[in-house]
This record gives sequence, C-alpha cells and structure tokens, in this order.
Amino acid sequence: MQLVTEDAIMKMIARRKNSVRATRRKTSSYISALTAAGALVLLTLCPHPRASAQSLADRLKGVQGGHEGPPPPKLPVWQPVSSATSSMTIPLVKGLIVSGAQAGDKGDQEQIRTIKDTSSKDVTLVVEWDTPSATPGKPPDRKVTTRIIDNGDLAASHRFMVYYHIGQTEHYPGSTGYGTSAEVINQLRAGRPAELLVEANPDPIMTMGTMQKDPNRLVGWNGNPMNKCTLQRVGTTDVSIPMLVNSDKVELPAIHAMCPESGTDDAHFYFLDQPSNPILIASQQGDDLSQMIKIDFPAPSADMEQALAEKKPVQIYGIYFDFNSATIKPDSEAVLKQISDILHKNPDWKLSVAGHTDNIGEASFNQQLSEHRAAAVKEALVSRYGISADRLSTRGYGATRPVEPNTTLEGRARNRRVELQRQ
Repeated sequence: MQLVTEDAIMKMIARRKNSVRATRRKTSSYISALTAAGALVLLTLCPHPRASAQSLADRLKGVQGGHEGPPPPKLPVWQPVSSATSSMTIPLVKGLIVSGAQAGDKGDQEQIRTIKDTSSKDVTLVVEWDTPSATPGKPPDRKVTTRIIDNGDLAASHRFMVYYHIGQTEHYPGSTGYGTSAEVINQLRAGRPAELLVEANPDPIMTMGTMQKDPNRLVGWNGNPMNKCTLQRVGTTDVSIPMLVNSDKVELPAIHAMCPESGTDDAHFYFLDQPSNPILIASQQGDDLSQMIKIDFPAPSADMEQALAEKKPVQIYGIYFDFNSATIKPDSEAVLKQISDILHKNPDWKLSVAGHTDNIGEASFNQQLSEHRAAAVKEALVSRYGISADRLSTRGYGATRPVEPNTTLEGRARNRRVELQRQ
C-alpha cells in the first residue's frame, strides 16, 4: 500500500471545513457523548493519548500498518441476564443523571450527563467533565456542553452524534446524542439488522485511516463525516451490566450490538434494553472505550430514611465532586435535598458523615480528600439547607474501607462514596 506523504496529509486537512488550526483546537475539545440521560459507561470516547505525541505521517503509518502501540483495554465480558437482573425502568425525566469514568494517570475522571429539562418537543442534555490541571494545587478545568435532542429523533432516528463541542449549545435535528432511538432498539430486539450512521472521529488522521480501510464506510450527513454501519445484535439474549442506580448496586439488561468492520475495529454497543430510554451504557471501537457506571434520578427517599431509622449505614453515590477535589458539583443538589428533608422530618436525629475514596494516589492524599469531602457535605447541609451543625459529625477513611475491589472502574466508583450513619 502506498503511504501518503505528510504534505499530502496537510493539504487534505486544509480542504476540510475548518483550517488545520481550528480542527486541532476542535479535536482537543471533543468528548464522546455516549449515553445520556442516563448512561452513560463512562468511559468516554476520546482520542488515544499516544496520538498527540506523533507526527501526522507517523500516525498515518501506524493506522495503515495496524500497529499503533499496545492493544487497547477491553470492556468486561458480561454474562447473560439472570434472575438477578433488574426489571426497573430508568425514566427519561428532568434530573436524570448518568455518569461514567475514564481511567487516567492521576485517577478516574468522571463525566456526567444530566437531563436538565424535558418538553413535548425535545430534551435538554448537559454534559460536563473535568480535565486535571497540569499545575499542582490548581483546581481542574471544568468543561460543559449543552445538547438539544428532538423527541421525534429519540423515537425514530438512525443517526448518532457522539462528540461534543465545549461551551456550546448544540442541536442536530435528525439525530440522537446519548443513545439510540426506540425504532433501532426494537429492530435489534426483533433480531433484525438496523442501519446506523455514527459520527466519525473528529481526528483527521483517524478519519483518513477509516477511508483507507473502507472508503465506502465514511459518508456525509448535515456537513459532518459519519461512519455508516449495519448494526447487528450479538446473541439472542440480553447481557446483564452492573450499575449503581440511586446508590443501589443493580444489574441492568442491555442489548449487545455490533457493526462488523475489520478485525479489532469492530464497533460494539451496549444499549439499555428499554425502548423508552435506550441509553448507550457502554461501547468500544479500537482505542475508543466508554462505560457508564452510575445512574441517578428523582425518586422517593423512603429507603434511605428507613435504613437510617434502623441505624443502618447508607452509602450515597449521588453526591458528585470535582476531580480530586472536595468541591461539590451542582448535580448533587437533589440528593443533598433528600438528606436535608429527612433531617427536617426527624429533628432529633444526628448523623455522622463519612468520606471514602478509591486507592489511586497517595494514601495521605486520599485520607485528606475523604475528610474534606465529608466536611463539604456537612457545610452544604448547614449553609444551604438550614441543618444545625451540631447534628452532623464528619470523618474521612481514605481508601481503608473499600466495598469493592479497586481493580475495575466500577469497583473504584463504588469505593468513592459518602456514607451516612445515624448516631
């Protein structure tokens, strides 16, 4: 196969809609949207970290030769549904939060998708994530994007826009943005193939690599390059994927579907098997890996109150913090309000608030972080919800009391928690 020169590559990129400089800036600002309202597995789709360290020509040679470094990580092998698989409905409602995690050198970075509003016309989704600062001691850089998705597209679209532009409000009529449509999921349920267009990787080198492997796969839609695929169900039964739903560990049924391509480039998708809200829970294509780990939505707090009444510890996962920080994200307000409502309803109760972390990083840092996060929860309940400070005590345990092994993304996510105990 003849290699394309770097000069030719640059000319190809220059012919794109934006200049090379704009393209690079845009590429660094993209994050995958996989899943949504809920979902979404978490890890996000993102350019592989090796990409920025190579020249354009070297990267293209790697794509052509099929050896861009060590094999990418793989999603877990999930088992078929069983009696342990939950039949709960994940509602597409205002306040639904789906978060995933991406393993990084400094720890797992969470990405959060929140349904900010729903109407008879559309759904408003806000996606946010933190980028760790390169300067020690500085807070992470918070990035936010808003996406409007039409209800008609959630019902019938076969197009999936998966990348987000930082700081923008985006609207792509004719496509979904955090999962697939009811029509696609129903076709897969019936064992029929479903045509699908998925937004191509914005990295121009990856796009050109795709064109060289299969020039018929890349098509245009609405000014965007799209990967064309025929989605096929893998197996005849759902798989069962563990998730944290409103702080409870459950297993949700998902349809495993695949876009056959070539070898390890096969694209795998795991959609929540629920036509009313078919969130993308996990996906993988080559180096692009995504896994959702937590779902929260507005629900009665009766279980939390009952456990506290019986003086049982309650693990809270719906309080979100900035990366390696005790700063509480706005997405946490619903859970904080639930806790405050219980305390106002039971004025004689006193609670201990304990912070816990995973084992990534120094033990001393994790210990301090857990203490600060517990204190931040107390401060929020006191200053924002009028709870008397003498009703709350705090303590941090760092990584010393894990509830799951720290060897997986979902295990570490369950270890990063706030725990309440009635005194």
